[in-house]
Amino acid sequence: MSQQNKKFDFSKLKDIGSMDIKDIGKLFKKDKSEDINSSYEVNKVEKKGRLKEKSRSVISIDLGTNFIKVAEGKYQKDKLSLNKVVQIPTPEGCITDGKIINAQAIIDVLSFLIKENSIRAKDVIFTTNSSSIINRDILIPIVQEEEMETVIRYEIQQYLPINLDDYIIQFIVLDEIVDDTGAKLKINVTSFPERMANTYYNVINALELNPYALDVTYNSINKLANYSQYTSKNGQTIGGTVAFVDMGATSINVAIFKNGKLDFTRMIKSGGDNIDYALSQSLNMSIKSTESLKIKDGDLLKDNEEDVLNLTIRKSVDDILEELERILQFYSNKSNTTINKIYIYGGTSNLKHIDIYVKNKINISVDKIEDIPNIDFTSKDLINENLGQYLNAISAIIRL
Repeated sequence: MSQQNKKFDFSKLKDIGSMDIKDIGKLFKKDKSEDINSSYEVNKVEKKGRLKEKSRSVISIDLGTNFIKVAEGKYQKDKLSLNKVVQIPTPEGCITDGKIINAQAIIDVLSFLIKENSIRAKDVIFTTNSSSIINRDILIPIVQEEEMETVIRYEIQQYLPINLDDYIIQFIVLDEIVDDTGAKLKINVTSFPERMANTYYNVINALELNPYALDVTYNSINKLANYSQYTSKNGQTIGGTVAFVDMGATSINVAIFKNGKLDFTRMIKSGGDNIDYALSQSLNMSIKSTESLKIKDGDLLKDNEEDVLNLTIRKSVDDILEELERILQFYSNKSNTTINKIYIYGGTSNLKHIDIYVKNKINISVDKIEDIPNIDFTSKDLINENLGQYLNAISAIIRL
């Protein structure tokens, strides 16, 4: 069997039920020598799992619908070092909702990008998100560690009409809750489609590189949020609730952190492409032409009734913000919590004055992420880079 068609051996996974969602990278574990020792103590309501730290750099790849973004760096001794960040347009029609549709085209463009930019790292991390990746919080009775997988799988089957044999199930214990029926554990569960994971694995094999980790974007941001002191500082949790909003081409991904911990995630299935399509209709132009025009001449604070370009952009952004506000309000009502700040990043966040516009619409403080604190640069060329565009790829380098 050729290496490119080699099927990922999921039998090498260690105890799916005791895997930590932060280390979904175990899907790509190369051998048993890299096994993760997990522990669980009910009284501390804590799960710990850790991939071996890399003494050399890794390649972290964020496969977007419109752009492939790559970061080369390493995380060692609690320090993140960055060598390079590069991006290249995604071949049209090759990525849909996080799924690889045309593997050979992705292999070709990644091979070109790696060679052209003299990227030397051999160990690969993929970070992705998709509506087919199911993320849910569930409550289960407090049970022994060896019983947790069985209980969680049973509960998931009650919540979701899916065939669990088609998914990799991972979980993390969030909290211990006491109600009228007694003590329970709040569990965050991610169900990752096995077939989807396998396509990523095959791409790495075809590139003759080493699979190291497979992450999901909200887990990547979870690690960076604390590392770069967005939700904690000097080891101390910063109180309050913040939302990270990844404004992509085909989706808007929302991750909400409460008191330094990931508490809620949602996906809005619209994004920058919706704006481009609306512009192509109102201006009678090709979508490719409107995409560059949107960034060059768009300004959300321009208010001129004869300015068709910006009127169209604002209408499309308003539609997205209406859905975002609905999600934030749902979370606030559900958790009885006020969201104190929103961080925005991703391609659509490049719209001029979008941070001010979002703040005025939603009435919450908004910061656009353009640089990331606490990163060592091995090249001065990185100092002027807009690192917010590479946030997912950079975040995934951190292995906790």
